[in-house]
Amino acid sequence: MRVLAGFLAMASVLGSARAQEAPCVVVATIAGALAPQALLRPTPGSYIPEPLVVPERGVPSETFVAREGLFHHIPIVSVQADEGPRRIVFVEAFGSGWRERARQAAVPNKGLSRAELTTILSVARPQDSFALLVIGGPRVEVPFGSPREALSAGIQGISSPDPDAPEGPGLFDGLLKAASWFGAPQIGDSILEIGDVRRWRWDKAEAARLRRTLVSRGIRLFTLGGAYYTEGTCSEVWDCGSWESPFTVLCGESGGGSQNIGYLGPNARDAMQWEWQEAAKALYGQTTCAYILRLPRTGPRLRIELAPAAKSLWVRLSYPRPLPVCPPPAGFAPPSGQAEK
Repeated sequence: MRVLAGFLAMASVLGSARAQEAPCVVVATIAGALAPQALLRPTPGSYIPEPLVVPERGVPSETFVAREGLFHHIPIVSVQADEGPRRIVFVEAFGSGWRERARQAAVPNKGLSRAELTTILSVARPQDSFALLVIGGPRVEVPFGSPREALSAGIQGISSPDPDAPEGPGLFDGLLKAASWFGAPQIGDSILEIGDVRRWRWDKAEAARLRRTLVSRGIRLFTLGGAYYTEGTCSEVWDCGSWESPFTVLCGESGGGSQNIGYLGPNARDAMQWEWQEAAKALYGQTTCAYILRLPRTGPRLRIELAPAAKSLWVRLSYPRPLPVCPPPAGFAPPSGQAEK
């Protein structure tokens, strides 16, 4: 009888556990601006760099608020800071005319984004792994699992590009290829795009397809140099009323972020080179820092916000949007390949 009673008690516990849906997980990023960046300049001068956007660590759980509509609050089961191992794809964007610049040996190859990569790798954590893809420039592809020598060779190919090399994919095809390299999703998977993206025509359909792919696979997109400003694309991501590029909006919708940055071309001054390298390190810091929110349910109408006491002009919250329905309705099964379309 005791054995039977114990078995029934265990069955009851297991049944209750199955009846309770596992919390829905949302990966969020919080970043703030380090305003006194000008004080850190290595040399004096009149050039004033943009504030660095750095990760906000140690944010308490009560900072986050989830709601549907104006008044329907959704309880947040738990908030956990995560700085575990990261997988990061560097995506280097080349501007138009790169072949001509590469042929002009007398012109320094500034603006080809090789210094930012070496700067990140100089401070990289040993538990993180990296891949490299070039868009709009010489075809360079170094997927995850490649030896470090291959990554070094790829960076060298960016620093001294072959003007006659085959050209790599464009903006959307390249980012989709980078997303495919991750395989099974892991917390904090990120793509760090470096360089101006204005040479490509902004295709709303392709952008929507890319956003769905990033959100469905839990990949955050960050940009250094793609955060150009243009009238008519006011972002709803940050709720700040600023005019931002559509690429910046896409980064925010993936749960990633951006760093506004100054000119970095053939005539860039040393202070600007230094600013790009510091900004690259700051964005890398954002990829390593994530907040794992667990909620009883999510959906496209659910919004996650910062509590009024925590809001400030320089603090930004991003998370995948729109949030998928979780838990899915009973019997729901998305058609095969729907997330990638």
